Amino acid sequence: MTSSPPPSPRRLIWQHVYRSLLKHAKPDSRFHHDFLSFTPDFRDSPLAIDRLTQLPCYKAARIILATPDNSLEELRYRALKDGKKVLVATYRLRRGFVLLSPLRIGEADLRTASWLDGMERAGVGRHVSLAEMRDEGVRVDMCVLGGLAFNMKGVVVWEGQGLFEVQWALLRDMKVLSGEVPVVGVAHDCQVVDEGEIGVEVIRPGKKGEVQCDFMVTPQKVFEVEGAVKPSSGIDFEAVDPAALQEIPPLQELKGIRMMESIMKNSGFGQEEKKEQGLTAEEQAGIDMMEKIMRGFNTSTPPAKEKTTDPISTNTNTDK
Repeated sequence: MTSSPPPSPRRLIWQHVYRSLLKHAKPDSRFHHDFLSFTPDFRDSPLAIDRLTQLPCYKAARIILATPDNSLEELRYRALKDGKKVLVATYRLRRGFVLLSPLRIGEADLRTASWLDGMERAGVGRHVSLAEMRDEGVRVDMCVLGGLAFNMKGVVVWEGQGLFEVQWALLRDMKVLSGEVPVVGVAHDCQVVDEGEIGVEVIRPGKKGEVQCDFMVTPQKVFEVEGAVKPSSGIDFEAVDPAALQEIPPLQELKGIRMMESIMKNSGFGQEEKKEQGLTAEEQAGIDMMEKIMRGFNTSTPPAKEKTTDPISTNTNTDK
């Protein structure tokens, strides 16, 4: 009988965190303490957000990408109250991205907008495609993510359901964010592990597409990470799981955009010959994919008109 291989360092760290997190996490209304289905909020999380809002990168940010985690509800609310726009992915990106703007959300609805079950209500958040973000000049100035376990070097040891690395690659691909954008992880103190204290090797960023945090913020401390590693490339469709492509509309949209760009690029020389030959199966698939996606966006509720007074005068981004 063969013995099973020992748990990986990442799994050992998560097992260590899980036992402590049970004492501090707030249960979810649907998932209770099933942390593999959601990233929990935790006691004293507002104290962590207080520390985060003192960071210079937060004060300078006009648009913040925040992961759809329970632990970031207070961050989403505070950012909107501070006049910032917040870009949030829906759960596992299945309905794409939602853009929250304090210019179109009334003061009384800011708290509702911070809820994962509230931001998609009519007149609150606006679903935006990748193409719309690109065409409207949306530029993310700061990323904030939750997670289940981190180390003190800002490596996400156990992520949860946020799919932050996919979000990063999608938005990098569309030039909605740059590789220099600061990334801040928010967690309870028990979720930030010193590997030496539990006897496992130090986890270093090494996975393809892995994003290392520039700051780790907890209710008690702020850890700054020097030389955080961030991928410069976008989505590699050769490495994308076909099942993920079927389940994540923004991935489908990006693939369609790339196919359309390829068609446009190749439609110059030999254009008449191209017309006679017709489109390849892959090119037609790209066109069909884009048409399907855009039909989905066009059937959504038209966005409410924003107030004309912009409290952030230097912000050239618009929500139409």
